[in-house]
Amino acid sequence: MGWKTTKFEYVNGYKIVEIDGPAFQVYDGDRQLSDPFPYSGEAAAYATSLPKREQQRT
Repeated sequence: MGWKTTKFEYVNGYKIVEIDGPAFQVYDGDRQLSDPFPYSGEAAAYATSLPKREQQRT
C-alpha cells in the first residue's frame, strides 16, 4: 500500500475532489455539496450549474 495524494481542481469557484473509487465530489469550502459522481466531467458540470462564487484556494 502506498500513500496517495488527494487530487482536486476548482470549477466555477467550487472544489472538485477525487476520492477513492475513483469518484468525484463537489465542495464549497469544507461543506460537501454533492453525492459522489463517477466522472470528473459530471462533477464539473454540476459545479458549473451552481451560482458562481469567488475562488478560495485553501
